[in-house]
Amino acid sequence: MPVRKSERLLNLIVMLLETAQPVTAEQIHRTIPGYGQDSWDTFKRMFERDKEELREMGIPVELTTLDAWDTEQGYRIPKDRYYLPDLHLEPDELAALWLAAGLLRMSDPGPARSALMKLTEGTPPVTEGNLSWLTADMGLQAPNLSTALESVADRKRVTFPYRSKETTRSRTVDPYGLTHRRGRWYLIGRDETTDEIRSFRIDRVEGAIHLTHPSRPGPEFEIPENFDLQGYMERPPFVQGNLPDVATVRFDPSTAWWVERSSPWLRLEPDGDQGATASVEVTDDSGFISWLLGFGEGAEVLEPQRLRKLALKRLEEICGQS
Repeated sequence: MPVRKSERLLNLIVMLLETAQPVTAEQIHRTIPGYGQDSWDTFKRMFERDKEELREMGIPVELTTLDAWDTEQGYRIPKDRYYLPDLHLEPDELAALWLAAGLLRMSDPGPARSALMKLTEGTPPVTEGNLSWLTADMGLQAPNLSTALESVADRKRVTFPYRSKETTRSRTVDPYGLTHRRGRWYLIGRDETTDEIRSFRIDRVEGAIHLTHPSRPGPEFEIPENFDLQGYMERPPFVQGNLPDVATVRFDPSTAWWVERSSPWLRLEPDGDQGATASVEVTDDSGFISWLLGFGEGAEVLEPQRLRKLALKRLEEICGQS
């Protein structure tokens, strides 16, 4: 059974941290699960990537000589550079930590409590009470969450059976991000079938999320530079899809301030009359018109003429019904 990258890195950290003397690359190759490749070159490439990744995370992997002639070298992680020094937290800072831990609902709060007890030398700085009515359930034990998080961190393509309103079918996705909204986890990424950025509720995955190419080394895709995870989640459905039509919308001064606060996904450009204009990507005409008319007289479509005529037609229909 293949060893996950996170498990391989953890085993490497433990070995380099607890060793009495530096260990050679050959010893790492023989000992750490996941490094047992037949090809020495394959092992070296993987090990070099792992070393650099650990160093980027701030873990001091050191290379030192094992003899006076510099003929053999080994690796280690110095404990004095790895472990945090005493943080010297003030009483109010410790109280804030205890309160934050109490507000996060966990299936097993033992590890968090143990860590806090060590920081406070066994004495809680605040009186613990029953805050269950105020706690937030982040769903940290949700199935597939750890795999989804790992795929986002490593930029690995994933495949999973996904249940939609119509049916359940296999999806292959380049995962760009993972977010928690209103009690549910969402995986956001490019759907290979539609070539569109879509969001997938983790609890609608029927079965397991697995790596599409588990043996393929390195990242498998690049996240677009203009991708904004939080901005994407705020976007309404009518701007999500392929081949959008770009509409230019003007908001008058009495409406622009509200649009700026209620639609963070929209970029407003102030105009000379203290109002603002915005370019809106439209893939669903009716959804866009309904959203626009919700602002009443405060919003107007300038371009294209096709959407402007649709908005006027819808207004006429509404006036004719009243």
